[in-house]
Amino acid sequence: MSRDQFGRWAAQRKRRLQPGIPAESKATMTDTAKASHRPPRASTPIRLGSHASATRAWPHVLLATGCAIALTLLITSYVQSSLGLQALKDLSAQTARIDKIDRLQMLLINAETSVRGYLLTGDLVYLEPYEQAAPNIDLAITQLPRDFVDHGTVDVSVLAALAREKWKLMSEAVARQSLGEHTPDDMAGKILMDEVRRQLNVLRSYVLEEGRAVVDQSSARFALAQKVGAVLAGATLVLLIVLFAVLQRQFSLRERIANMLASENERLDIEVRKRTTELRQLARYLTNAREDEKARLARELHDELGALLTVAKLDSDWIARKLPQDVQAALGPRLERLKRTLADGIALKRRIIDDLRPPLLSELGLLESLRALASDTGAAPEIRVEIELPESAPEIDNERALVLFRIAQEAFSNALKYANPSQLKLSLSTDEHAAHLRISDNGRGFVVEQRPRDRHGIDGMKHRVQTYGGDFVIRSEPGNGTTVAASIPLR
Repeated sequence: MSRDQFGRWAAQRKRRLQPGIPAESKATMTDTAKASHRPPRASTPIRLGSHASATRAWPHVLLATGCAIALTLLITSYVQSSLGLQALKDLSAQTARIDKIDRLQMLLINAETSVRGYLLTGDLVYLEPYEQAAPNIDLAITQLPRDFVDHGTVDVSVLAALAREKWKLMSEAVARQSLGEHTPDDMAGKILMDEVRRQLNVLRSYVLEEGRAVVDQSSARFALAQKVGAVLAGATLVLLIVLFAVLQRQFSLRERIANMLASENERLDIEVRKRTTELRQLARYLTNAREDEKARLARELHDELGALLTVAKLDSDWIARKLPQDVQAALGPRLERLKRTLADGIALKRRIIDDLRPPLLSELGLLESLRALASDTGAAPEIRVEIELPESAPEIDNERALVLFRIAQEAFSNALKYANPSQLKLSLSTDEHAAHLRISDNGRGFVVEQRPRDRHGIDGMKHRVQTYGGDFVIRSEPGNGTTVAASIPLR
């Protein structure tokens, strides 16, 4: 066999051993074999390196994003707190300005009333408010243009000039009365006072409007801060979710964090209970301090003002007895009016003392105080008061007894002021753990959730009860009356 014949035979045998490979595949295999000897491309290693770099950069991106969110939140909180503090300062300044307006108006009114009393009676006692206002009125008028230099509704310099002119007229009237001269009609002074009062009211309205503008602006800023905070909170949440997805394989760290959070929650729970107890004790202390201050004021009124009024009444009686008959005939009606005024003042003093510190509560105890309260309220013919009290006095300390009395007093006052009832019912009962007070009326009632927020009587009662860890419930419906129930632990 020749060399060519052997080559053809070998090719045919090779085709028989590979029958399923077409000619095109053979060409491809040949090209692949050729290509296997080519150098590798540089693109594949570059792609792998980029992916690895991106994977390693994720924690840094998350950290940078978290820092940016924290910094944004910190800046937003700082700006908002700064704006809030500035708004509080502005409101405080406006309140001080309103106080100065009210003080000036009160000084002028007291002085005018004092001068009128002196002009009518000639008694120097009436000049005491005028003399007390003299050192302060000039300072108040002088400060007026300086405090309201930026005000455009009222010419403050004109207002100050009017106030000075009014004070000058009052001083001249006092001087003429002191010299025994005739005092002409004070129509000019009345006109001046009316104009001063009008301009002061306009000035007060301007300051109040400024305060409302500050409040509205602060509210808008707070609303914007809430929105920014919500956005930042959402971004923080997304960041946490992404971070959790990246770190989901670190179970041990997550368990450790969970244990730390549980421990921190327990610590915070203990701290909250501790702070709640401290706040309750502080509130109780403040309530007792307020009641002690009321008691002190009541003693001062009784000892000082009561003595002054009594001495004044005795002096008026002595003067009435010692005056000659002809003088008594001329001054008799005035003396009688003076006696009645002093008697009314003494009665008013007693009523104020009773409101500040009920004497029956300290002298006869809670039951007699509640009976006296019901008796005083039921003295009106159009109101009927029913009471259900235990026969013997329960073991209630003075502080809790005062709280129960104040709640009953406030409930009666609210019913008479707002409900227009024809019947009131008061009941008190005790068990081994607590004292239970219940006051109900058949008045007009109201929707509890829609009560005006500018009335704090109900909130005050609730606060007193919560101070001692008790329960306070108020039930009312329009047309069905109101029921107030309070339970206070005895220990």
